[in-house]
Amino acid sequence: MSSVGRQIIRGIRGSIQAGGARHFSSSTYQLLAPTTVVRWSSVKKVKRLPDLSQFDQVYDDIEENSSIIELWKKQKALELGASSSTATDIENMVNAEHKVFKKPEDLFVKYPKYTGTQKKAISTEKDMNWSEELMIPYEQFKNLSKKTLIVKRTVQMTRKGKIPSMYALVVVGNGKGSAGYGEGRGVEAAKAVLFATREAIKNMKNYPRYDNRTLYHDIEQKFKATKLMMWARRPGFGCRIAPTIHEICECVGIQDLAGKIHGSRNPMNVIKTFFKALDSQRVPSDVAKARGIRLIDINHKYYGDSKVAPLR
Repeated sequence: MSSVGRQIIRGIRGSIQAGGARHFSSSTYQLLAPTTVVRWSSVKKVKRLPDLSQFDQVYDDIEENSSIIELWKKQKALELGASSSTATDIENMVNAEHKVFKKPEDLFVKYPKYTGTQKKAISTEKDMNWSEELMIPYEQFKNLSKKTLIVKRTVQMTRKGKIPSMYALVVVGNGKGSAGYGEGRGVEAAKAVLFATREAIKNMKNYPRYDNRTLYHDIEQKFKATKLMMWARRPGFGCRIAPTIHEICECVGIQDLAGKIHGSRNPMNVIKTFFKALDSQRVPSDVAKARGIRLIDINHKYYGDSKVAPLR
């Protein structure tokens, strides 16, 4: 091993003993004196490495590096000596020098804990109990509406005989554009509905609505053997469509809609086709941004209350 390599290894060992691997760059600069061409090339290679003494809010965890921060504070206190600097001043110096940041308090949303005494307050129905794993605040959970659209008995054929079970498909929404569907299986119908309800809450998604009442444009959507055609309608038209989709529109918050189903009218495929159609809408504002043009809603500009800035 060359003398330059031995010096680099000594620098790494000394930096780790002094204050962790984050001192690698600064300690190596001091040990590698640029006296020869070989040493200059080694210094250039070291400079390409990231500055490990600076914290990054995305990649670094302050709690894991707390021991390194304490070592930096001790080193800073030794450098200042018996001066009038207090612990707060030393901490501020270290934070400014190494970009130490405080962990944000709202990094993780804290939901109230579920206890046995809160059962009456937490549950809105017999099969809808709030818990943290639903990933939705309790205030939003209280305003959800549930529609149990399909409950049927299924049988799995095996060489030992038939294994019966219950299947349920549930749609959940808040009536303000957010909805989702879930499927569940269980030995009893109540268990299947419970599993489907919790799955639907986890699958909730926000769908765009024009004027918070109808679709942005007409849609033709095909899923397997089901072909669904839907048309946006004027205010007060109502939902003139299949009963299954009518129930979903109440959960989503769609009030004016017309539609027709061609092909298979299996309720399972119809529900999945409808959600797929809602997800395929093209919002005019996104189209305008993609084309680089300005968008004005004529209905709001000339026939209703306009919130658009006047043309200049």
